Amino acid sequence: MEWLFILGLGAGLWALHKRVRTLEARLRGFEEQGLAPVAATAMPEFTRPPQPVAEPPPAEPEPEPLPIAEPEPIPAMAKDEPAAESLAEPLPAPITVPEPLPEPLPQPEPLSPPSPPRPAFDFEDMFGRKLPIWAGGIALAVAGVYLVMYSIEQGLLTPPVRVAMSFVFGLLLLAGAELAYRFEHKLADPRVRQALAGAGIATLYAAFYLAGAMYGLIGPAFAFGGLAVVTALALGLAFRFGLPSAVLGLVGGFATPMMVASEQANVPVLAFYLALLTAALSVTARRLGLRWLGAAALVGGFGWGVLMLIAQPGGVTDWLAVGLYLLALGAAVPILASGSHGLPFTRLASGALAALQMAALVNLAGYDLLTWGLYLLLSAALAVLSWKAEELKPAGALVAAVGLILLALWPDPGQRDFAIVAAPFALVVLGTPLLRLWRDRADLVDLAQLCLAAPALGYVTYWQLGSGDPDLFEPGLAAVMAALAATVALAAWKLWHGERMQAWLAAPLASAALPGWAMLSLMLPYWAEVTGAVAVALVLAELRRRRATLPLRLLAWAGAGATLFTLLATGMIDAEMSMLVGYRYEKPDLLHALVRWGEAALPFLALAWLERAHRSARLAEMLLALLIYGLCAQFVPSAWLAWTVAALALACLGWQPQARGFWAMLLFLAVLWAVEPLGSWAMEGLTGLTGEPVLANRLFGWQVDLRRVLPLALAFGVAAWRMRAGAGAVKRATGLAWIAGIAATVLLHVLYKQLFFIADYDAFNALGLAERTLWQGLLVGSGLLLARLAPQRVPGWLPTTLAVLGLAHFAVFSFALHNPLWDWQAVGPWPLANLLLPAYAIAGLAVYWLAGRLPDSLRTMLRPTRDGVLMLLAAMFALSTLRHAFAGTVLIDPPLTQTEDLLRSLLGIVLALAYLAWGSRTGQRSWRIGSLVLMLLAVLKVFLVDAAGLEGLLRVA
Repeated sequence: MEWLFILGLGAGLWALHKRVRTLEARLRGFEEQGLAPVAATAMPEFTRPPQPVAEPPPAEPEPEPLPIAEPEPIPAMAKDEPAAESLAEPLPAPITVPEPLPEPLPQPEPLSPPSPPRPAFDFEDMFGRKLPIWAGGIALAVAGVYLVMYSIEQGLLTPPVRVAMSFVFGLLLLAGAELAYRFEHKLADPRVRQALAGAGIATLYAAFYLAGAMYGLIGPAFAFGGLAVVTALALGLAFRFGLPSAVLGLVGGFATPMMVASEQANVPVLAFYLALLTAALSVTARRLGLRWLGAAALVGGFGWGVLMLIAQPGGVTDWLAVGLYLLALGAAVPILASGSHGLPFTRLASGALAALQMAALVNLAGYDLLTWGLYLLLSAALAVLSWKAEELKPAGALVAAVGLILLALWPDPGQRDFAIVAAPFALVVLGTPLLRLWRDRADLVDLAQLCLAAPALGYVTYWQLGSGDPDLFEPGLAAVMAALAATVALAAWKLWHGERMQAWLAAPLASAALPGWAMLSLMLPYWAEVTGAVAVALVLAELRRRRATLPLRLLAWAGAGATLFTLLATGMIDAEMSMLVGYRYEKPDLLHALVRWGEAALPFLALAWLERAHRSARLAEMLLALLIYGLCAQFVPSAWLAWTVAALALACLGWQPQARGFWAMLLFLAVLWAVEPLGSWAMEGLTGLTGEPVLANRLFGWQVDLRRVLPLALAFGVAAWRMRAGAGAVKRATGLAWIAGIAATVLLHVLYKQLFFIADYDAFNALGLAERTLWQGLLVGSGLLLARLAPQRVPGWLPTTLAVLGLAHFAVFSFALHNPLWDWQAVGPWPLANLLLPAYAIAGLAVYWLAGRLPDSLRTMLRPTRDGVLMLLAAMFALSTLRHAFAGTVLIDPPLTQTEDLLRSLLGIVLALAYLAWGSRTGQRSWRIGSLVLMLLAVLKVFLVDAAGLEGLLRVA
């Protein structure tokens, strides 16, 4: 049965071979037949355009030989010599004719038909020509493999014979490929030899695999060597037969170590073999112009790198072999793969993968100096190669970044070992871009690597070797920071004096400032670290003064911000900050505090001067004011800090009024100091609006208000006076004056409350109306006096505001909430000579005066309202006076008698008659209408209320 299968397989192979030969013959015949028609149709198209040119001129019969010249029989192998003669004779004729020469310009049109676009898919070409050839090659390869496998399974031949037949079959296939190559005039299609060569290479791979792994006829080393030879043979044949051999070399070469795997793998030999294989494949890919093949070779090489790292080599030799292998893949092989015009991604990816795998190697080896040396060698190799191949710069930058991460992750390195590794690493990572920059060959990648690596390396060094004690003097680390700062400062100096990359000048300056700041911090005591930050900030401010570009401006601001951060993060900052709010958390060192706060103000002073033409100067002035306030708070008693703030603001307003940010921040600080007493007064005032009396002992003491509220009123008042002139100054001055007026009013009210010092309800009942009436008179009287005596010096709204406040105070408290008619308030024992008359008289005067200050149109419109309010006040005063005649000083104490009630009605009638007389005399209709309303109310009261409570003659009366 087996023999029948073998014979059938052989017959099938022979039939397939004959069919391939037949197809080749037919294709060759089609090609030979197709050459003549194509040439015949093409030549007349080139000869047709000159014919119309010869028609117009009668003396031009000479160009006619061009179409008569008959090159058409040439493809048919007819009369070559006469055709040549006919072509040679008409050549001079077109030269004598100058005009037809521009005519052939439209001839590109007939050139397009001979080269029509190829169809996207040709069924006949694919299934009739290409696939059968490839299928034949694949069938031969499969037949070889299955023949060997079948012989193994059936035991037809001994193992040595089987292996020998496999070798013979593979060599025969290669011989067939060579014959097809040599007789390519008969086998014009290159796919035939490619298929045969690919099948032969695959068969030889299988033969060595069977000999070594299946039968043990040869040792692993010999099998490995044989497979390596086959791989080399495949790569060599790729130059002769093309792609299939190269692909088989790629697959088989990387599969070889797995096919001859043994328990005791020789890592150095394996790494050497894989490096050679990857390099050979890369060279082959470049020679064949197959970039994807080179990329695939690198993928296979790094894949084996991962496998070797997973296996964790056990000895120093193994670590060295793997490291050198990764070094070759990351640095040398990409150059071979892509050449000078290759894809940059290949080099970048190879460098990145090499860096990552090398980092894993360093970690697996326990951060041994040997593996560190390999990593440094990779970094140096990429730095050297990138000098000409600039595509490797990003890979070198990535190696630098991974190296910094490795240095940071290094567990407990000794100072000596860390220095041995970090020093050459810094030399490569920082020296290479600096050298490029110095020779004007740097780009943004170099500048970024230099500017980022320097501060990062300084941070990692302190992370690994620093003590963490801020008071400890560490000169070694300070020297390291100084070296890093100097390295980047050289780059900044080169950019400053050069012409290239001027827009990025701030980057190296910032990078140099960070380690410079760290160096000074390591050399200074903890409380004085702000001194180092101030020094760096002032240097940056000086650079900004010399070159006022936006990046340098931002950098100067960053330096000042770093100074502020250092101030708030070092020293006895908690105790110092507690002095700013008047609460001593802990007594700070006065000398240290003065030095720290004074130095911290210097960068902002410089910025306030440098940025005076920009709006950012306001921010610098505000921060400067805060720092100067903090400086003063360290030695000024907290009780006088509000006055200190006001004094600074007044000094600035007198000396530098244009520094608005400075004095505005000081005014804001003054407001903060006054918030507590003003808030207490406001809360008591809101309580008073509910009817609860405002007692003097519930307010802040007048001493506190003098120390906190008076500075606010004074500072804002002076600021309003200084800001009274200028564009847009009226609104600012008005706002400042309002705040000053409110603060002054509150202060005066608190001081006024000390005169009566009403501290309980009994005192409020006895003195409340007197206190309110006097306060009301002071407010209204002040308004009237200011309007009368200084109308030009005082803004018009100020007297009006005072009068309105006095009238509102009367209306809310004395008329509505605490009116003696319904609240327990003493008005005085004497008739008329009591508090009722001044209270109502001041209110009436305020209404009349305020109405007179209205514009004419508004005054006319609101005159009835004014008259109505005056009539109401007169009526309430008369009613209160009548009640006082029967009740005495407290109007609500005795009950209302019938006589008093009748007199109220009579009083209403009398007032109505008085209103009528005044209205008739002055011609004011509103008074007459008020008289009628009051008369009507009085009459209704008499008939509906008074008469109902009387009897007899009294009711008749």
